[in-house]
Amino acid sequence: MAEKLTTVEEGSELTGTLKSTCGVTVSGKVSGELHAPTLTIAATGAVHGTVKVEKLRSQGELSGRIDADTIELSGRINDQTTITGRSIEVKSSNGDQPMVIFSNCVIEIGVDPNEPPAPATAPAKEGKGKKGQPAPEATSE
Repeated sequence: MAEKLTTVEEGSELTGTLKSTCGVTVSGKVSGELHAPTLTIAATGAVHGTVKVEKLRSQGELSGRIDADTIELSGRINDQTTITGRSIEVKSSNGDQPMVIFSNCVIEIGVDPNEPPAPATAPAKEGKGKKGQPAPEATSE
C-alpha cells in the first residue's frame, strides 16, 4: 500500500491552517499555518507562515517561523524568517545556481524545536560603583 501524502499542486494556493497526519508536498503556494510529520517544498513551491514538522526539505521559497527536527535547504529563505531545528543541511539544487539564498533571517541550530524558547535576559547595567554597591547617580549641570 502506498504511503499517504497531502499535495498542494503547482497553480494551487492555500491560505489558512493545514494539519496533516501524513507528509505534505507543496508545489503551489501555502500561506498560514502548517503542521505535518514531513514537509517537502518543490522548486516551484512556496510556504509562508508558521511551520511545525519533524522533517523539512525545501527547494522552493520559505518564510515565517519554521520549527523542524531535521532540515534540508536548497531554495530561498525570505526576510523575517526564523528557523529552529536540531540539524540543518544546505544542498546545491543546481550546479549553476547558489546553494541557498538567505535574506534577513535567524537560524537556530541544535535547538529542540519542541522546547519553549529560553527567557530573554536583561542586559547588564554599566556603572562605576564598587562591587556590591550601586553605581553613582549621573548628574547634569
